[in-house]
Amino acid sequence: MFVYFPSCNFTRTFPNTSSAAKEFMQKQGVRIEGCCRPGHKNLTAGEQALVVCQTCTMLIGERRPDIPLKSAWEYLDGLEIAWPDYHGEEITIQDCWRARGNDSLHTAVRSLLKKMNFSVVELEKNRRNADFDGEWLYRPSAPANLKMAPQSFEAIQPYIQLKSPEEIQALMQAHAAQIKTDRIVDYCTACHTGLLHGGANAVNLMELLMGTNG
Repeated sequence: MFVYFPSCNFTRTFPNTSSAAKEFMQKQGVRIEGCCRPGHKNLTAGEQALVVCQTCTMLIGERRPDIPLKSAWEYLDGLEIAWPDYHGEEITIQDCWRARGNDSLHTAVRSLLKKMNFSVVELEKNRRNADFDGEWLYRPSAPANLKMAPQSFEAIQPYIQLKSPEEIQALMQAHAAQIKTDRIVDYCTACHTGLLHGGANAVNLMELLMGTNG
């Protein structure tokens, strides 16, 4: 059985979309969990966790290595669904630094965009070469995350470079400046927030799938 973790950060950032996604998943027979921190304890043998959040991926992956973990995008891409049609709109795709080794996620995201009739524009640094994670790489890791998944979070500490708010603003703006399409699609809340901070017209993939982005 599939178990969907809606992500606290995702739900706070996209409350309407998160509600729509949970309702959609339930109709597919997917069990809905809450926050991954206590929720990972409820997973049982034979279940498979579906995630939309890179932090959830790290926490569940370390705390429950006995449970198969899959991005929600891969699950959704495997469904026979008539997704919304965006009529050939050109859209840039933003890959997440923390997902840079997840080839199956990268493939599923692009497959879903093509199924929605988007013309996908790639950034120079994409997939395994992605170097963007919003402001996540420029702020200290949350102590609770370090405590709960020390192996995962300690492994990435060498990549974190603390920056001032002014430096972060400049970095986000410089990144957004390379986007040539009207919109850019992301699948990570941290990336989404950083793109908006830089002035980009960002939309999350789930908003497009659920039709909640106007």
